[in-house]
Amino acid sequence: MAEAIAFSILGKIAEILVEPIGRQFGYIFCYNSNIDSLESEVDELKKMRLGVQMHVDAGKRNLEIVEPYVQLWLTRVDEMSEGAERIVQAKVEVEKGCLCGWCPNLKSRYSLSRKAKKKKMKVVELQTKCNFDRVTYPASLVGIPSTSMGGFKGFESRISITEDVLRALKDDTISMIGIWGMGGVGKTTMVKEVAEKAGNLFDEVVTAVVSQNPDLTKIQGDLGELLHLKYDDEKTILARARRLRARLTNGNRILVILDDVWKGNDLGEVGIPLGGDRKGCKVVLTSRLQQVCSDMGTQKDFRVQVLSEEEAWDLFKEMAGHSVDIVDIHPIAKEVAQECGGLPIALVTLGRALKNKEKHAWNDALQQLRRSSVTHIRGMHEKVYLSIELSYNYLESAQAKSLLLLCCLFPEDYNIWIEDLVRYVVGLRLFEDVETMAEARDRVYSVVDELRSCSLLLAGDQVFVKLHDVVRDVGIAIASKGEHLYLVRHDNNMEEWPEKERCEPCTAISLTSNSMHELPDGLDCPKLKLLRLESTSRSLNILRLESTSRSLNISADFFGGMKDLIVIGFRDVSLKRLPPSLEFLMNLRTLCLHSCHLDKNISIIGSLKTLEILSFSNSLVEELPSEIGQLCKLKLLDLRCRWKIKIPSGVLSNLSKLEELYLRRVYWKTEELRENASITELNSLSRLKALEILIDAEFKNSLTFRGLEMSMILETNVNVLLKTTEILNFYEVKGMKKVLMELDVKGFEKLKELLIVECDEVEYLIDATMDLVPDSAFVSLESIDLWHMHNLKEICNGNPPVGFLSRLQRLSLWDLPAMKSLWWASIQPECLGNLRSLSIIGVKTLKSVFTESLVKGLVQLQKLEIGGCDMEEIVAMEGGEDDKGAEKIEFPNLNILSLTGLPNLRSFYPKSDIGAIPSLFNQKVCFSIVI
Repeated sequence: MAEAIAFSILGKIAEILVEPIGRQFGYIFCYNSNIDSLESEVDELKKMRLGVQMHVDAGKRNLEIVEPYVQLWLTRVDEMSEGAERIVQAKVEVEKGCLCGWCPNLKSRYSLSRKAKKKKMKVVELQTKCNFDRVTYPASLVGIPSTSMGGFKGFESRISITEDVLRALKDDTISMIGIWGMGGVGKTTMVKEVAEKAGNLFDEVVTAVVSQNPDLTKIQGDLGELLHLKYDDEKTILARARRLRARLTNGNRILVILDDVWKGNDLGEVGIPLGGDRKGCKVVLTSRLQQVCSDMGTQKDFRVQVLSEEEAWDLFKEMAGHSVDIVDIHPIAKEVAQECGGLPIALVTLGRALKNKEKHAWNDALQQLRRSSVTHIRGMHEKVYLSIELSYNYLESAQAKSLLLLCCLFPEDYNIWIEDLVRYVVGLRLFEDVETMAEARDRVYSVVDELRSCSLLLAGDQVFVKLHDVVRDVGIAIASKGEHLYLVRHDNNMEEWPEKERCEPCTAISLTSNSMHELPDGLDCPKLKLLRLESTSRSLNILRLESTSRSLNISADFFGGMKDLIVIGFRDVSLKRLPPSLEFLMNLRTLCLHSCHLDKNISIIGSLKTLEILSFSNSLVEELPSEIGQLCKLKLLDLRCRWKIKIPSGVLSNLSKLEELYLRRVYWKTEELRENASITELNSLSRLKALEILIDAEFKNSLTFRGLEMSMILETNVNVLLKTTEILNFYEVKGMKKVLMELDVKGFEKLKELLIVECDEVEYLIDATMDLVPDSAFVSLESIDLWHMHNLKEICNGNPPVGFLSRLQRLSLWDLPAMKSLWWASIQPECLGNLRSLSIIGVKTLKSVFTESLVKGLVQLQKLEIGGCDMEEIVAMEGGEDDKGAEKIEFPNLNILSLTGLPNLRSFYPKSDIGAIPSLFNQKVCFSIVI
């Protein structure tokens, strides 16, 4: 047994020692064969590389991209070949050996043979990896048609949005991003830029154009081709969707760009993953419609707006070339560029069309733009006109289309008063399914929102909207080829009325001129429904001093050929008299004479029995004629005149169908003015729903309306307000210290908007130390504006009622030197859950604005403006400096932050210094910080 064990041990020793020793001697004995074999395998590898390189070169010529692992293989082959060459070249030196080659250097041969053997094994391994499924793939942006706008050219307005989108793509919590804006603003160009710069964030970037009438099968095909995905036998949309979804969730980081989306399509139906199963897949979509982004469930939206004036000029110069530098063309070129309103597609199209053209071509283009004849300029029809017409045609409701065309009647770069639109709409019966003024107003605002969401209307100042110049021109062209024909001329140098032949077929005429002093007679406009005239130079201050020679003369028979006229709108016009032919307008429903200087005798208006809206807003009218009382169909009367107006007795009480009445300074009936209207006449207006009135204290107990929905009461110490009041404004009210109990013991349950200005005796909105404050006080309040109130101490004194501020969306505080505390100790964070805008200006004594706990409730805050205050911090800590339990403050939806004139501000939040303010907010915040 011991002998057997001994032999076994010796055998193992031999196996361990002899075989490696033999392998080591083998490197010497197989020296030549190892090196020759290496050379042979390297030659074979080079042939393989040549074949792969030929495929790579062919792909590049087709603008395709080399697969990363193919490029890596090529690099490794080159490195391996260089290493093998060094081994072969070293053989020559090794074989020289000692004594001129007679005595070989065994050590060197052993080392070189060993290297050759190992290098050969690596070469063979590279050979086995040569069988690639594909060598190149199409560029990721195939499928997006070029807009040929030349990229962003360093435009800050575009670069900043692109960087914001890229930051959002890095955020793991965001899987879908929306980019929206009007047609031709550059959305496609932007996503091209995003795709190019997102290459290092994703393994693959693919794009599909969705278009107005999406073909889901084509979208799947486009994405599949870019992903090199074959659908094999999957013929149905559902089957292809399953395969596409599997490809997009295979673990790679994939960015899918969907360009030109018009509807909230179900991406799941296409096969694009949503929700928790998205893995590494993210989506960026572009649309003209903000609502589409919402319908698609985007988590971050970015709006692309028109270029700034400087950016627009730079783009236009690049497109038009050196022509714009010619001395006599340069000023014309500047005006042409301005007519494009910063819209990139118009700037590019016009610039290229006018490149190297003579001065007469530039002049002709400018005149066409001024007269809204955009389709006659080369390239404008197919690129600009059709693009915007597509947005117009996509509008779902005829009401939206009608309102947009109505906006086209106003001048360029004009603040369109939405109330003008309301009054025109009611007269023209554009919305036939509304019955009251309030319903019409709600509908107009809703349609305005719809047009804004698709960028066909732009936001103006407060209750105004604007229309992009190019959209306006296209709108006029659209109207003129349909059932409408618009004559629109806004030219301050126009001295005469347009030719009668041009007016005859028109359904709407809108003219603006500072140089026209006479309106002709003998006009025959049988189809005319709307007439709008404006002068931009005759302000009221001038009108008081100017002579009658500057008035607009209207011939007696001016309206004789316009018997179907429904709406008249004059603005800033001085009229010697209203012509007798006005009484022939038996279909007239809306007459708006705004900022006009009118003749004393306007009694002819009383003959317009069909009139429903009569407005003298900001006009110079001394007396309302008694004949106005004959307007039995009148729904709205606006007497907010420039001067104090006299109203005869009985006029107002006869207007039995009046729904809205706007009054300011009126000579009411007194002992001295017995023939004037009495304020008690208003009590008979049973249909009245909206009232704006300026009254003296002696009339304060005379108002006993029923069903009033909106009330604006100015300069008064009225102590009983109507229970259904929704909007309440106070200016310079005396004798009022506590708004709630002194004016309405029920608590203003319906009040939504409250404005108090220069009411220096007011100390509190609510004095909750009194037992009579109801829990429902101010429960519906959405907006508070408190301005220039020098004795206001607090909004609420004591513990507030239960519902107070539960619906507050906007709070604006200006110049309140006595106010020391904005909130109160018992307020809960959820009370401010709807607050969207907070403005605090000139409130010197405030120590801070928020506490840490209150910030938790500011989930909807979008705008924070603080200026002219002496506070040291914005958010105060509730614990001590060493309190470790305080949570990080966040403003998740803030997009505007303005801090100005805060000389004592040390920190926004004690745990952060001034320089750290940007880190407290999300990346989309627009900062304005001037301490």
